[in-house]
Amino acid sequence: MTKKILLLMALEAEMGKENIAAIAERCDVHFIGMGKLNAFEATMRALVQGEYECVINVGTCGSFSHPFGSTLYPEAALQGDVYIDPEGLFFTPAEHLGTGDEGCTIVSSDNFIGDDTPERQRTLLAPYDCMDMEAYAVVRAVRLHSSLHGVDEPTIYLAKIVSDGCDGSVGDWESRITQLRPTVRAAVEQIINKIEQTE
Repeated sequence: MTKKILLLMALEAEMGKENIAAIAERCDVHFIGMGKLNAFEATMRALVQGEYECVINVGTCGSFSHPFGSTLYPEAALQGDVYIDPEGLFFTPAEHLGTGDEGCTIVSSDNFIGDDTPERQRTLLAPYDCMDMEAYAVVRAVRLHSSLHGVDEPTIYLAKIVSDGCDGSVGDWESRITQLRPTVRAAVEQIINKIEQTE
């Protein structure tokens, strides 16, 4: 029996209409917007529309250490902003998924990381593989939904494609994202193929 899969991404632009139409034949697709609160609320709304066994969050990200176009499969998600400092009052531990590449980590913040990001914040983020604005919220929403409804937690997969170096190099984002669309689609297809092979 085919597993029911929910695909979540911030914006339609990240994959493009044609790619989304093709992917939608294999899973349910929902757009969750940018930022942690938007992503959390939209994920909760999407989850009540079906009994999903797998949830995939795909999108673009920034990275200090991985080059443009790299595909990353994080195994752990952390909350950025004031929550990333291990010595700070609001530090939030990582959410481990049990999927993805061992040791690969993503931090979700409500601000773009660039040249204007305070040095202290950049130093705290440097050990992590990549940064986005949604992944952590998606993971927390999936787990809260399962807890509230007393249902089995879906298997969560993250796939992130590097669009910039967190250094102001994002430049013409629209042009970059157009280049990355085939890579975004390929990352999703790889995960879905893996899921289907385990059925």
